[in-house]
Amino acid sequence: MKSKSNNKVKVVFYLNSEDKNAIKEQCDILQITPSFFIRNAVLDNLNKPVFLKNTNNIETKIYLTTLNMIGNNLNQIAKKLNSNAKFILIDQQIVLKEIERIKEHIAEINSKI
Repeated sequence: MKSKSNNKVKVVFYLNSEDKNAIKEQCDILQITPSFFIRNAVLDNLNKPVFLKNTNNIETKIYLTTLNMIGNNLNQIAKKLNSNAKFILIDQQIVLKEIERIKEHIAEINSKI
C-alpha cells in the first residue's frame, strides 16, 4: 500500500484580537477559510504563485434556486396537463397564475444577468 507523502508543515503564530477579527471578517466576505487567506497573503508577499478560490456568488445561488423552483413548477403543471384529468375552473386559474408567476421570475432573472 502506497503512503501519500504530505509535505505540509504546521506554522503557528499569534495575532491580537483586533487583527484576528479583521481577518475573520474578510474571510467571511470572501467565503474562504482564514488559513487559505493567510497562506495566500504570505505567498503573495514572497512573490510565489497565489491560488485563488472560486467564490460562489450568493445572488447566483439564489437565482439557481429560483430556476430550480420554476422547473419544478413547470414539471408539476405539465404532469397535471398530461394526466388527462379533468380540470375544473379553479385548477385552470391556478395554472395560469403559476405560469404568469414563472414568466415574471424569468424576466427578473434575465434583467439581472
